[in-house]
Amino acid sequence: AGVMMVPQRKTRDGFEEHFGLNYLGHFLLTNLLLDTLRESGSPGHSARVVTVSSATHYVAELNMDDLQSSACYSAHAAYAQSKLALVLFTYHLQRLLAAEGSHVTANVVDPGVVHTDLYQHVFWGTRLVMKLFSWLLFKTPREGSWIS
Repeated sequence: AGVMMVPQRKTRDGFEEHFGLNYLGHFLLTNLLLDTLRESGSPGHSARVVTVSSATHYVAELNMDDLQSSACYSAHAAYAQSKLALVLFTYHLQRLLAAEGSHVTANVVDPGVVHTDLYQHVFWGTRLVMKLFSWLLFKTPREGSWIS
């Protein structure tokens, strides 16, 4: 599950929606599954955590004083920050798993530009251009999943 470019709103738990759904939800699910993954992995047959991020994380700034994007909301900045948080979490998780000698690997991937409903909140003109050229420029969801 994930969201992109949504207007400023909060999850049922009171978190900014990008941060809550794109990061906290995945963080929680991963941590809830870690013991099962550790039991499932074996030498030569590691269990995997695959986190889907975005190249947008390269333009993000992780504002530790305002993770909820309360001070100055930008849908793009909130999305990018949530994806950067995922990348940093996955890198850290992989270091921890390797240090404990676990047979679990943590990987983060960017599927590229995939034609999905994630774009429903972008500017209408952008959606129009996307509709006209998506067949040429975008991957199908199936193609986007190949990277993971």
